[in-house]
Amino acid sequence: MFAPSGSSSISGSASASFSSGSSNSSSSSSSTGTGASSTNSTSVSGSASGSAERGEANNNHNHNLSLQLNGNGNSGNNSNSHSSSSSVITNGNNSNNSHNNSNSNNNTHTNLISGFCSSIWRSATFGSATPVVVSASAAAAATASVSVSASGSGTAMSDCSSSSLSVSPDASACLPDNDDEDQQQRQPLQRSEASSTDSYLAQDSDVAQQPQTFLGATELDDELIKQLPKEVLLRVFSYLDVVSLCRCAQVCKYWNVLALDGSSWQKINLFDFQRDIEGPVIENISQRCRGFLKSLSLRGCQSLGDQSVRTLANHCHNIEHLDLSECKKITDISTQSISRYCTKLTAINLDSCSNITDNSLKYLSDGCPNLMEINVSWCHLISENGVEALARGCVKLRKFSSKGCKQINDNAIMCLAKYCPDIMVLNVHSCETISDSSIRQLAAKCPKLQKLCVSKCADLTDLSLMALSQHNHLLNTLEVSGCRNFTDIGFQALGRNCKYLERMDLEECNQITDLTLAHLATGCPGLEKLTLSHCELITDDGIRHLTTGSCAAEILSVLELDNCPLITDRTLEHLVSCHNLQRIELFDCQLITRTAIRKLKNHLPNIKVHAYFAPGTPPAVTSGQRPRYCRCCEIL
Repeated sequence: MFAPSGSSSISGSASASFSSGSSNSSSSSSSTGTGASSTNSTSVSGSASGSAERGEANNNHNHNLSLQLNGNGNSGNNSNSHSSSSSVITNGNNSNNSHNNSNSNNNTHTNLISGFCSSIWRSATFGSATPVVVSASAAAAATASVSVSASGSGTAMSDCSSSSLSVSPDASACLPDNDDEDQQQRQPLQRSEASSTDSYLAQDSDVAQQPQTFLGATELDDELIKQLPKEVLLRVFSYLDVVSLCRCAQVCKYWNVLALDGSSWQKINLFDFQRDIEGPVIENISQRCRGFLKSLSLRGCQSLGDQSVRTLANHCHNIEHLDLSECKKITDISTQSISRYCTKLTAINLDSCSNITDNSLKYLSDGCPNLMEINVSWCHLISENGVEALARGCVKLRKFSSKGCKQINDNAIMCLAKYCPDIMVLNVHSCETISDSSIRQLAAKCPKLQKLCVSKCADLTDLSLMALSQHNHLLNTLEVSGCRNFTDIGFQALGRNCKYLERMDLEECNQITDLTLAHLATGCPGLEKLTLSHCELITDDGIRHLTTGSCAAEILSVLELDNCPLITDRTLEHLVSCHNLQRIELFDCQLITRTAIRKLKNHLPNIKVHAYFAPGTPPAVTSGQRPRYCRCCEIL
């Protein structure tokens, strides 16, 4: 794993070399040696590759570690070099020292930001900002505390006097081997990746104990981060997800306070924890976030009950987006609390909340006048009375979905068209009693309509398509699967006036022919996805018309042709010109061969072809007893 750019405070691309020996005796040593005259000189590049070179040194007992920076070094720390166990040497003339000192403040801020970014990256990735430390014996021999960053490219170094040097964990560090005793004491650096609740620990039992904070972060890092304004930290935390915030909260006490601050929890999605989320968790979150929380997704949290939602609504008055889909236990009591306290609510998802009734829609109508989106799909108790109450009170409604609500009828759709003229998205999938009268009124009174799903509304005819083509020129998505009464006449009108159509689902519209594809090819230049499954009258000529249209070459990406019995290999030859085609469905197209599919993949290597080839019919038995099971039964 790689840390973000700028996370290393040594240099961006400079190489640093370590040498011991020939330093002046005026610099103070933190340890004394008793042995050999030769030491190791370790060379570390900007990427901390850790290749070591052995050099010769004078016979002295003080091992001074020097850091040489190639390029633009930071000499603002030079004033502290005589008081530390390591000295900093920069390339260049001594006359540039005054200029470097004048830029020390800028370099300090750079180190501060880079250190913070590195700590954030380590915390979000590993759950801890704590570096690995070397053993006490190695630290005493080198007179410097060398730490390994968990991020893989080093952490910031705020002051040379701390003698804390960060290198990559993959770098092999070689420490001075003065004699046999030092050779035994020398320990390699080891790295251990911690979980979100554990710190990095050295493997040696004789570990140098540096000052630690909440979960082991050094006090130097803690003080470094504290120099940043609280507002900056909170702004950075506001971009993290729930898991990263929880990890950052375990770094140190200072981060714990800021990461759990309500301002960092404005948008929460707990879908990944749906099995573990229970009432007390939601109550704790709501009490901590309070007015800061604006968006909350509890999709799939089936243990959630009315009491938790009541507590949430009571504390989080500013919530705007709330997803309670598949929360099976909530009832009208929850929506009553939401409507009473969450007056700023603009979107709510109640999909598959089977206990929700018309009373919930009435509560929302009275208490949430700013509501713009609502989803009550598969809420079987919702009827036209609830939709009418909702439409009267929530006139700003833009999106309404009632998929699978059998009691939604023409009166409900007419109320939406009458009181909510700004409707842009409407999904009435499987609302089987809807007829042309309501769709025609919707088309006439809602000119901003862009997405419409009337699949499985079997009573609709071409009159609905003509009304849409006349009034809704901004229509870009149309799903009419299972509308068996639609013919080429209705789609001809759509192709003539609805130029912005991008997605069309015409599955089981079994009366349409190749003429429909010809009209769509010429009239809908932006068509991206087209479903023609079970359109049994479509032939190779229809696909040829489609591929010659303006949408085919660069726009068309998905084409579904399941159970089109008249489609042959010629269709795949025509589709070669569709350079952007990414997926094609060919299930149960009996006239398509494997050879044609291979040729198509040769021309379009990125395409995904989904096809199924039924087993061959077994030969007829001319003599003997007739088999009890056919070949298909044997396979099954």
